[in-house]
Amino acid sequence: MSKFSLKKIITEENDFGLLSHRLRLEKGLEMSFVSRKLGIKEEYLDAIEKNRLDLLPSGIYRKGFLKKYGEFLGLDKKVLANKLSELSSEEKDDPFINKKITKKHLIAFPKIIKTILFSLAILACSLYLIFYVRKIVTPPELKIIAPENNLLTEDRSIEVIGETEAETELKINGEIILSNHNGNFSQTINLKSGLNNIIISAKKKYSQENIIIRQVLVE
Repeated sequence: MSKFSLKKIITEENDFGLLSHRLRLEKGLEMSFVSRKLGIKEEYLDAIEKNRLDLLPSGIYRKGFLKKYGEFLGLDKKVLANKLSELSSEEKDDPFINKKITKKHLIAFPKIIKTILFSLAILACSLYLIFYVRKIVTPPELKIIAPENNLLTEDRSIEVIGETEAETELKINGEIILSNHNGNFSQTINLKSGLNNIIISAKKKYSQENIIIRQVLVE
């Protein structure tokens, strides 16, 4: 025995597309005006008036467009309610439209992105802080050009020449020595007979101290 299904008979009184088209014309409204007013594309409004609902976005968008358009035109509330109910029944049988997306799934991806961005920001701040602190506490560079270490001389004085970083506190045997804006310095040191230890130190405000010792033997 063959199965028969009841098919809803569409009449002029319950034809959503025909009624919406007629009402729009009766009100003298251009479709372009309605499109701008409701924020719905003209092609979607045209599809509604032609009962081509398959051309509309599925799910809540489709019902939203119909409801918005029907209420705007002042369509009979019963006709509008029946059409929305009909759409809901059709969508129950559509596995693509009826697929439920939970709030958890909707927020999962943005939450992951936020977590990644937050982690990257923390990592960047941490790396910058480590670099900054390291730069502050690292001893300044210090290079002694003259004299060479373990020098043997008969002179009673010697010139200490070297280079360091700008804005560095420089000392030779505990006495502060001035350097130029490039960090170059030169200072004459008196020597005594026998072994002389020349201690050159360079230090910035919060850094560790860089110390170089030159030994000079005076005959």
